[in-house]
Amino acid sequence: MIKRHLETIIPSSLANFPVVLLTGARQVGKSTLAEHLHQQGAIDHIVTLDDFMALESARRDPDGFLAQFPGRVAIDEIQRAPDLLIAIKKTVDQKREPGRFLLTGSANILSYPGVTESLAGRMDMIQLEGLSLTEIRGQEAPSSFLDDLDSLTSRGIKLPELAEKWNKKLAKSPLLSREQIYQYIYYGSFPEVALKTDPTFRERWYSSYQAAYIERDVRDLSRLLDVVSFAKVFQMAGLQTGQLFNVRSLATEVGLDQRTVSRYLEILVLTFQTNVLRPYFANILKQLVKTPKLYMNDSGHACFLAGISSPNALPQHPAFGALFETWVWGEIRKLLSLTVGITTYFYRTHQGREVDFLLNRGQTWWGIECKASSHITPTHLKGLEDMLPVLGKQAYGIILCPTERAFVLSDRILAAPIGVLG
Repeated sequence: MIKRHLETIIPSSLANFPVVLLTGARQVGKSTLAEHLHQQGAIDHIVTLDDFMALESARRDPDGFLAQFPGRVAIDEIQRAPDLLIAIKKTVDQKREPGRFLLTGSANILSYPGVTESLAGRMDMIQLEGLSLTEIRGQEAPSSFLDDLDSLTSRGIKLPELAEKWNKKLAKSPLLSREQIYQYIYYGSFPEVALKTDPTFRERWYSSYQAAYIERDVRDLSRLLDVVSFAKVFQMAGLQTGQLFNVRSLATEVGLDQRTVSRYLEILVLTFQTNVLRPYFANILKQLVKTPKLYMNDSGHACFLAGISSPNALPQHPAFGALFETWVWGEIRKLLSLTVGITTYFYRTHQGREVDFLLNRGQTWWGIECKASSHITPTHLKGLEDMLPVLGKQAYGIILCPTERAFVLSDRILAAPIGVLG
């Protein structure tokens, strides 16, 4: 079993909270992680609501269902029996002890219609994504990328020092080649596909996954959903990954009303198939766009929806830049899941000057541009150069690209190899 870096986070949360909710898309490894914690003794019992008998028992008598599990219990796929949250709250309030429940869910149960119990103050929430670059490469520890960025202000490190640190670190590890990057984008981060790297298996796996997801998970959320129409919206979401999205234009393309498209997009976010990145527009004097960007959670799934047949076909595909950006954003999100206190945006003016990702902690801002080209031109700097004066002296720019070494471009902009994420 590949070591998941969240394994160090979950036991700490179980030691401090009565309830821990582990969420993420189906097949990213939540059940496997829960089973591993069970084998390690962190959990006494484990039960899955994918089992029909267990599900019926949980729905029919939530209090009685919980009473049969003394000690610490993991309940897998909690979204299938939302009323259990009320019984869990009652149990926790009667005897408040840490680590009583580990819940896993393939949908954000707290956003379910009709769910009124949030377990506020009693529950820690952790999101598990697919395998990260460091996990696929078998590295013991996650990338220090975010900590290194933080050191620019927390420890007063200068950009040349950070570039030198990254270059020393990269010199000790195998170079991440363009061909490897294409493979990581193409196969994505679902464990089964990412580790097998077999194109035929990948094709069949994503096809089966999508069919099962729509017929099962989505049906649980909306019994009246039109499967064919939903599949169209899902397809369009995949084709528009990394782009500004407009519900009106999307509705026109798929031939549905805006309300239906909005509901389908909400389901895709709710079930961790897509995510929405909000624009930064706090400075009212600056002409900034207010339209969000939509990303597929998994770059491999986006490649499948785009009909890309092999890793080598990626560079010639018209959506390559967006797919590359989708993959980089996935790697950054996986690092963000290991920390707290960082908010995320993107930056874009009405004149088209854009910074792909904008991270913020306190008064410090990091603008991150990802470029598929290793040759950095003045045009590539325009978005960052526009952003830095707006965000102040504690703002920095990082360009991630397939270069071999990190190098300073200006007093607040640094170019770095993609390998710093792994």
